[in-house]
Amino acid sequence: MVKTRKVLDGQRGLILAIFAASFFVNLLILTAPLYMLQLFSRVMSSGSIPTLVALTTGAAIALFFLFVFDTLRQRLVARLGTRIEARLGPNVLRGLIRARTPEEGLDGHPVRDLATLRGFVTSPVLIAMLDAPFALAFLVVIYLMHPILGLVATVGLLVLLGLGILSEAMGRGPTREADEAAEKANATVNEILRNNDIVKAMGKGPASIDRWKMQSFAALLFGTQATDRVATMASLAKAVRMALQIAVLCAGVVLVIRGHVSPGVMIAGSILLARAAAPVEQSIAGWKGLMQARGAVKRLNTLLARVSDGDPPMELPEPAGHLSVENATVILPGIQNPLLFDVSFALEPGQSVGIIGPSGAGKTTLARALVGLVDLARGHVRLDGAALTDWPEDQLGRYVGYLPQRVELFEGTIAENIAMMDPYARPSDIVAAAKLAEVHDLILKRPGGYNAPVGPMGSYLSAGQRQRIGLARAFFGERRLIVLDEPNANLDPEGEEALARAVERVTRRGAVVVIVTHRMNILRRVSHVALMKDGQLHRFGPSRDILNEVLGAMGAQGADPAKVAQLRRPGSDAPRAAISGGKG
Repeated sequence: MVKTRKVLDGQRGLILAIFAASFFVNLLILTAPLYMLQLFSRVMSSGSIPTLVALTTGAAIALFFLFVFDTLRQRLVARLGTRIEARLGPNVLRGLIRARTPEEGLDGHPVRDLATLRGFVTSPVLIAMLDAPFALAFLVVIYLMHPILGLVATVGLLVLLGLGILSEAMGRGPTREADEAAEKANATVNEILRNNDIVKAMGKGPASIDRWKMQSFAALLFGTQATDRVATMASLAKAVRMALQIAVLCAGVVLVIRGHVSPGVMIAGSILLARAAAPVEQSIAGWKGLMQARGAVKRLNTLLARVSDGDPPMELPEPAGHLSVENATVILPGIQNPLLFDVSFALEPGQSVGIIGPSGAGKTTLARALVGLVDLARGHVRLDGAALTDWPEDQLGRYVGYLPQRVELFEGTIAENIAMMDPYARPSDIVAAAKLAEVHDLILKRPGGYNAPVGPMGSYLSAGQRQRIGLARAFFGERRLIVLDEPNANLDPEGEEALARAVERVTRRGAVVVIVTHRMNILRRVSHVALMKDGQLHRFGPSRDILNEVLGAMGAQGADPAKVAQLRRPGSDAPRAAISGGKG
């Protein structure tokens, strides 16, 4: 049975303990008003010093336990915040990893949501909200002292409650707008940093800053508006609470003058009312934090819905490498036409295919679908007859190698990047993958060799070096399916020849290799070619036959015969000549 995760799953016991501690804290807060009541009604009327000593001793013991339970509650709340972050952190990251599109929180916003939630849980606002329900109990005690005092307290608390509701209504819209504007501003900063070289080289720094300033100004404007409204309500609530205490004292004085209550009742009622009103007032002041935490919980629950508690798929036998694609169709929300439509083909172990086609043909989408990065609206991608969704993720990852269009490395050493930061990877396997990608000698020539740092996102390496190390990473381990998206985009002729030899070696070992490319040289080294157009597979077959068809079509369309003859020569490496294209 599949169970959807929630933010507070597994925290019920700790939350109950916090409520129990809050109960005893609020019960022991009655010590001061009860002591005051007994002091006026017993000690001052009788003049008994032993009674005073007994009452004071009892009050001291009660205050000690108040200290104990309040400390316990504070520590339990701190533990709740820590447990929420510690337990949800891996699931949040797992949900981010399973995100299918960059829009699904890949900027790390859910991690910030987790920090926001923990900050709220450990803040005084939560404590005030825990104490707020006990205001009713204090109100009952005030009624027991005298109904008129209870009536005054009731009116005042209802006014405070109304101010709280009004504060939430007034601050909800601006807070939401401020959060959305802040997200856009943060996304703009990330874009500027990712494209820093282009921004700097083309002199677009001022324009980029102006763009960010507009978005940031909107966030500041709405944030200030929300803060002003909440602050106004908080100040008004403070004034109402003080006026309420004055009203209770005034009513108490009248009742004392008329002999209905003792002075102790008047003072005790004022203390109880202050205690009942304080949590409501603090909750109004912290309403903005509550709304931010509520938004964070909503977004985290949406993210955690991707992470189910169902039983993981059963581990399957080691695959031989039979790849079959059956009617694969990909449809993204908000896009009318399918990115892929009814694509079907099959490859046996040891075979390879080059995927060609014009820009927007669906080549990259197909490559991502082959490694399970894109959900299929219809159809299946199968490895040894089992759909990719039927494989345990960890097991499937051991047999699938992937090189994306944009190669980004982790901040670490070359060896760590080849092994995908696996601390248990064997050095012999790392070296074997590097030799297979023919990057071993290149690595040894660098100071530090395999232990050389690559820098943030591989910035210490050239684009071609990053691509070749990414290729070694795709070959690392016992891969049965290797998908390479534009693996030769940044390679020189020597690097491309090394890539072709590496592909031939891994296919001789029985792996299936899928290459998205526009280079004729690498296409001649694969066993099959797939021609994509408008998200559909137009042609699939032996590479020699498909390439001859493409070149024949070029000749029939009046292409330069000399260029066609050049492309037919085995050593030709004219990029993008036979295939109009780009990154699809």
